[in-house]
Amino acid sequence: MRRPVRKQGAQNILGAVLIGAVMLALGAFAYAGLALRPPPTDAETLCRTDAPLGAHTIIFIDTSDRMEARHRRKLQAVADQERARLGQYDRLTIMRLNARNPQEPAILFSKCLPLPPDQANPFVQNPREVRARWEEDFAAALERALRSAQSSGPTRASPLLAGVRAIAADPDFGADIAQRRLVIMSDMLEHEPDGFTLYADDADYMRWRAVSAVAPADLSRVAVRIVPIDRPDHAAEQNRALAGFWPDYFDAALAASVSIDPAP
Repeated sequence: MRRPVRKQGAQNILGAVLIGAVMLALGAFAYAGLALRPPPTDAETLCRTDAPLGAHTIIFIDTSDRMEARHRRKLQAVADQERARLGQYDRLTIMRLNARNPQEPAILFSKCLPLPPDQANPFVQNPREVRARWEEDFAAALERALRSAQSSGPTRASPLLAGVRAIAADPDFGADIAQRRLVIMSDMLEHEPDGFTLYADDADYMRWRAVSAVAPADLSRVAVRIVPIDRPDHAAEQNRALAGFWPDYFDAALAASVSIDPAP
């Protein structure tokens, strides 16, 4: 008469163990779902709203002169290279020089790199929605910005220094961001019709400093990349500016590093 009692007790213990295992498994799945859930992001910039921005790259495009087909191809290549450098939720901004108001460069694109579609978690995300957001909110928007950057015509002035200064003072590019990168795509020929110009034979950093009412931009802890736009008619002036002005300027601006792409 006692054997059935012992058997029933063993079954109760086994049932309790199984229930406990199921509960642990469900808890693990729930925790994994929360852990793998993407962080909250801003609908406009796609940047995280629960953590500070870790890195910001600005591509600053000088369109004060016409961009030829080779320049447009270079711009696309530069954008692809800089996008490939981005980490998850790093920010990429495309700006264009505003010759009429250089203190306010035109912002054509400014978003954080969203989660790639192939990294979507199917348990907590809809892969189709992730892909649509990637393609429309980031990739397509970036492509539209690059096309817009190529559409400007020539202007009388090329106030590149004022544009760089405005970027350095932008709070969205502030010193609180751990990694900052400024990519300048330009012929690097600063020109103010009634002021300083790098077209002059004697133009150098010391001459600019003597006539300038402002100090160099504050680019401390900013990595600078210069992508020259070739102007065959002004090759001598460009070479002189790249060798005799800009290295001294960025040194005085305390840039963390400066690299110059090879001529096309």
